[in-house]
Amino acid sequence: MIDLRKAIRNYLKGIHSSVYYQSAPKDAPFPYIVFDIPNYIDNGELQSLIVVDIDGWDRPNNGDTVRIETLMESINGNGNLHLPNGLNKNTLTTDKIVVSFYLDTKLPLVDDDPLIKRRKYTYQVRLFNKEWN
Repeated sequence: MIDLRKAIRNYLKGIHSSVYYQSAPKDAPFPYIVFDIPNYIDNGELQSLIVVDIDGWDRPNNGDTVRIETLMESINGNGNLHLPNGLNKNTLTTDKIVVSFYLDTKLPLVDDDPLIKRRKYTYQVRLFNKEWN
């Protein structure tokens, strides 16, 4: 799972500088991205089925959600199967894994702090190991 976390983090850092795994520090500058891997099914074969959540956080002065929605759309991309420009329907490759992402849900989340605006995108992911024992 470390290789998957590194691949996702590297991809997201190419889009936005404030990226965290599972939680952000209290002093993280807005907007920021938190990603998590809440479900990882490794069947012992070449392929694993995974759920990846990408959660965008913002605290705009005017309450507008355009900045966080634009950031999340730049992460997700156009979903074009032949020429994707984001995670949706795209494949990330490292020396050990190949990972394909498929958007499942987009959710506007309500935070306890009414000034914070959040968006959560959930992806169904297929991970293929290049090395199999």
